[in-house]
Amino acid sequence: MFYYLSKVLYAIVAPVSFIILLFLIYSFTRIKSYFWWAMGLLLFFSNPFFSQTVMGWYEIEPVAIKKNQKYDALIIAGGFVTNYEVEGQLRINFSDGNDRMMQAIDLFKRGVSNRIIYTAGSDTIFGKYKPEAEMGRLFLLKCGIPDSCIWIETKSINTYQNAAYTQKLLAAKDPGYTTKKYLLITAGFHMRRAVACFKKSGLSVDPYSTDLHSIRSTDNVLNTIIPTYGGLENWTLLIKEWIGLFVYELKGYI
Repeated sequence: MFYYLSKVLYAIVAPVSFIILLFLIYSFTRIKSYFWWAMGLLLFFSNPFFSQTVMGWYEIEPVAIKKNQKYDALIIAGGFVTNYEVEGQLRINFSDGNDRMMQAIDLFKRGVSNRIIYTAGSDTIFGKYKPEAEMGRLFLLKCGIPDSCIWIETKSINTYQNAAYTQKLLAAKDPGYTTKKYLLITAGFHMRRAVACFKKSGLSVDPYSTDLHSIRSTDNVLNTIIPTYGGLENWTLLIKEWIGLFVYELKGYI
């Protein structure tokens, strides 16, 4: 139930939802204050400078892996892979966030770890998909990662479960997992909540931020003042994470 309520709540609190609501109220009432509030919020939330400044403050900064630095496994937190069929052929569909996959492959190829753990189940609200980790595993195999080096967890549907089920997977496969070090790969804006959940589960993880939303070009004033959809997206992601942190604190997940 919590999973379904969270999806609805995130849609309600998205800035664009408030803006549309204010425009709708204005269209029925013709009270100009609603129109100007809607315009003001639209200009603020779509401004790339404001959104990327706050995003840059909140994101966990990326780190460089030092030469000869090793980890017992790379943990990919899912949330960016679905699948569909084209004339009977299964196709893997990547959404925003696939930088996690690319970075994990790069780290594996560089010898940072000889193990990849992919944790992600299937979205049960917006479609009936195969578990994401299964699809991710297929892609990793196509990229030359040996099957023996891939462990997948296919039951989780949120960050808390990512951590809890990964801990169970490791407990079943590696009795010495509590003494080992893992590199957690997820989006920079999602990293605070993810690290807290994995550490709560008893896993020693270091953050490896990807999908950075605070990166922007500063050599052009237009990149700072022209409203963009990316600004609205950044604020939506941030508000989602802030709510997630608050709720996870209340429920004792972190």
